[in-house]
Amino acid sequence: MKAMVVLSATILLLASLSYLVEANANDHAATHKLKVSKSMFPRFYQRLLEIIKERAYQKVRQQYQKKILKMATNENYEEKNTMGDGEQHEKQNFTFNWTFMIYLDGDNNLWNYANKKLNEILNIRKAGMAIVILYDGNKYNDSCLYAITNDKIERINRSEANMGSGATLKEFISIAKKNYSARHYMLEIWGHGNGWMGVAFDKTNKDYLTLKELKNSIGGIDIISFSACYMGSMEVAYALKDKVSYFIAPEGAMLASGLPYEKIFEEFNASMDCESMAKLIVREYGKYYIHTSTNFAAWNLSKLDELVEAINNFSASLNKSMVEIARNVTAIDSKFVDLYEFAKFFGEKDIMEAINETIISKFGNLHGIEIYCPLPEYHSNKYSSLSFSIATHWDEIL
Repeated sequence: MKAMVVLSATILLLASLSYLVEANANDHAATHKLKVSKSMFPRFYQRLLEIIKERAYQKVRQQYQKKILKMATNENYEEKNTMGDGEQHEKQNFTFNWTFMIYLDGDNNLWNYANKKLNEILNIRKAGMAIVILYDGNKYNDSCLYAITNDKIERINRSEANMGSGATLKEFISIAKKNYSARHYMLEIWGHGNGWMGVAFDKTNKDYLTLKELKNSIGGIDIISFSACYMGSMEVAYALKDKVSYFIAPEGAMLASGLPYEKIFEEFNASMDCESMAKLIVREYGKYYIHTSTNFAAWNLSKLDELVEAINNFSASLNKSMVEIARNVTAIDSKFVDLYEFAKFFGEKDIMEAINETIISKFGNLHGIEIYCPLPEYHSNKYSSLSFSIATHWDEIL
C-alpha cells in the first residue's frame, strides 16, 4: 500500500509538470490560474492512475473480507488458493484419513437421547480420524463444539446455536474441514426429521433446516447420514445428489438412540473407502437393532439419475385412477409409500432394478427408498416447487 501511495504521488507530480509545460507554451493559458485536473492529464497518466486506484481498491476489499471471515469463524480463517474444491481436495495435505462431523440437535424433546449420544461419542478414540461435534441441548446457551482426535478432546463453548439455520450448518462444516482436514468427510445430521419438509427442528429458535438450506450448506462431503425420521426419501436424495457421493438414512421412523457409534468404530479402519464405510454403518446398525422393525439403507447417488429417469417415464404414463389403490397397499404412513413396492404393484421392473442398483446396503423389511404419495388431506402445495417435482412428472399423479 505504501508503494502505491508513493507511486501515485509521483505520477501526480509528473502529470502536473506535464501540464505546466503545455500551459507555459501558450501565453494566454499562462495568464490564468493553473488547475491540475484529470481532464488535463496526458492519456498515459490517466490510465496509470485508474489502474493504481483499482488495485488499491481490490487490496482494501480483500483485507476487509478476511476480517469478516475471521470474525465469522472465531479467527480460524486462513487464505487459500483459488483452485476448485475438487482439485484442492486432491492436492492439499491431509491431517486425517477420515473426519466425521456430527450435527447433534438436541434442542427439542430428544435432548435426553442427544446427551446420551454425546457421552457415547466422547469416549471414542481411533487412530487416523477426527470427530467434530456441534451439540445443542434444550437449555439456552448450552451449545458446544467438540473435537476428538487421537489423544485429546477439545471443547469450545459458543453462543446459542440455531440448529435449524443453514448458516449454522455451513459454518460448522467449514470449521471442521479447515481445522481437521481429511481425505474423506462424513456428515451426520441428528434430530427430528420429516422428509423433504425439513430436519433438525430447533425449539429455542423455532426453526428447522429446509431442503434448500441443506443443499446450499453442504459441499465437499463424501457421505451424509441422517439419524432423523423419514429422511430416506427420493426428494431429499435428489436434492443432494450433486453434493455428496453416498447417502444413508432411514425409510420411515428412526429410533431416537441413533447410530451405534461404539459398535461402528470397533469395526472401523481408517483406510476404508467411502462405499465400505457406508456399508459398515448399515451393517452395524442392523446388528444392533436386529429385534426392531426399523428400516435403514445406504445409497450410491451416482446411480440416482437412472432411477429418476425410470420414475419420470413411469409417472408420465401412469393411470392416475390406480394411484389411490397402490397407495393403500404400499404406504408406510399417511404421506409416504415404499417406492419399490409401489412400482411392483404396477409391474414396473425398470424402477425396481434401478432401486436395486442404487441401494448398496439395507436393513429391515422395506427396500430403502420412500417417496411422497400422501392421502389427499395431507397433500402440500409446496411439493410442486421441489427440484425433484420439476424434473419429473411425479407431482402430477398426486
